[in-house]
Amino acid sequence: MNDTIVQIMWWVLAAGALAGAVTVVFSRDVLRMALGLGGFLVALAGFYMYYALPFLATVQVFVYVGGVLVLILFGIMLVHRSEGDARPGLSSRHDPGSAAVAVGILALVTSMLWPLRDVMTERPASAGTKAIADLLLGDLLPHFEAAGALLLIALVAVIVIAGGDDR
Repeated sequence: MNDTIVQIMWWVLAAGALAGAVTVVFSRDVLRMALGLGGFLVALAGFYMYYALPFLATVQVFVYVGGVLVLILFGIMLVHRSEGDARPGLSSRHDPGSAAVAVGILALVTSMLWPLRDVMTERPASAGTKAIADLLLGDLLPHFEAAGALLLIALVAVIVIAGGDDR
């Protein structure tokens, strides 16, 4: 493929992922948040295809877009209702503490992945399940486990923030 077209594809995927992430962060309507999350997850699947990882792209679409996102939408529809509206809604809970936690997690993930920037920017010719398993369970296993631990810490932080007293 032409290098210009490949760069344009990358920037389109990046713009889609950024738009989805910004929608999730700044929307007050839960359904729009879920749609933004869906857009972000589809863009992430596009990045997997861009980096020649079709297995991960397929798993991303089936498990996260098709499964988790639908589960979130059903949970929202059945459980959470605003008082005056039939549609679910949330109040904004942005504060400096959550921004500091987000910046801290970004710094940790960036410092963890920075030494691997050359490996991550290469586009493999063909990466099947064996190549993915060798990569994730070989040299990158500590990074994979650290990312899982960071996600667990983020989940606990969300539960603590959401369970806090009303302001």
